[in-house]
Amino acid sequence: MSFLAGLRFIVNTSLLKNYSKGEERELTLSRSKTPLLLYTPTKKEKGLIISLTGFSTSGYQDKRIAVVNNAFVKLGYRVITPKIKTIDDLLIHPSGIDEMKEVISRIAADTLLNPNKFCPAVFAPSFTAGIAALAIAEMPVNSVSSLCLIGGFCDFETTIQFALTNEKNEDDYGMHILMKNFLKYEVGNNPRLEELVQTAIEDNGLKRKVPLLPSLLAQTDSTTADLYNKLRFNTEFRRDLIMQAWTKIPDFAIWENRLDLSKHAYKITCSITIIHGKEDVVIPSSESIMLNSLLKDKNPKVHLELSNLLDHGDLKVGFKIFSEINKLAKAFNYFIVNIK
Repeated sequence: MSFLAGLRFIVNTSLLKNYSKGEERELTLSRSKTPLLLYTPTKKEKGLIISLTGFSTSGYQDKRIAVVNNAFVKLGYRVITPKIKTIDDLLIHPSGIDEMKEVISRIAADTLLNPNKFCPAVFAPSFTAGIAALAIAEMPVNSVSSLCLIGGFCDFETTIQFALTNEKNEDDYGMHILMKNFLKYEVGNNPRLEELVQTAIEDNGLKRKVPLLPSLLAQTDSTTADLYNKLRFNTEFRRDLIMQAWTKIPDFAIWENRLDLSKHAYKITCSITIIHGKEDVVIPSSESIMLNSLLKDKNPKVHLELSNLLDHGDLKVGFKIFSEINKLAKAFNYFIVNIK
């Protein structure tokens, strides 16, 4: 398999980064409008890529996705990063699947955003990768031409258990995202606790040089502060409490079914590229291995790459890069060449 387009993509996302932001546009949805960023190549367009962000405090304006988008533009692709409200609000909810479906289909049908009537490709990292895959599984055949999932999940429940208990992960961002979404179903409404969790998320996501959490904790009543610290530092307590909360969600059976990609993956018929860091400490690479095994019997157009060059989506430069860059480039190339 050729790897030149994939290699150019890697070079432009690691060594020649371009953080330029796309043109602000708006997409009309059934009940509202949502902003998006449009990136257009100067030469003839080869296809359309809908490029999505992970759970970032910067949302669709995240500089990291701008680098990805500009790299695709250099290869000749029109790229759109829409604001998916549930994702930008850091919310885990089945309605995010419905929102994703509508945004993809509306972009594809919009004559101003997609003047060449391309069948869009979708690029999605981390938790958003799972949501995008679930959305595409529910969409009509041929709604998407090529799908690239970076470090995504397959079995939602095992993924959140891993995120809650993996002590090798020194970054507590994902853990706080789960606390934000599920704690209320077990402990009820607690605005002060929610404020502590949100502040911890923003301290991390915004890379604040002076974190706001310590001063906020000092002003918090001892009962709430003790509960927060126990959630943050006691692995067993945190896992048990949040997993109990997960099962107490109203309409839990619906949530459990719709968020479990392992039950719906077989319905995805487009070309799929699955890329995962072997040592990912946020979402384990076993999730992508499981997804690949579920897909390959039903869909011949699947490429799995487990890489030592990635952690949770970010490229690691080290002594292994020259021996493994070829394989990673082939994986990205597989996604690119299948864009129609």
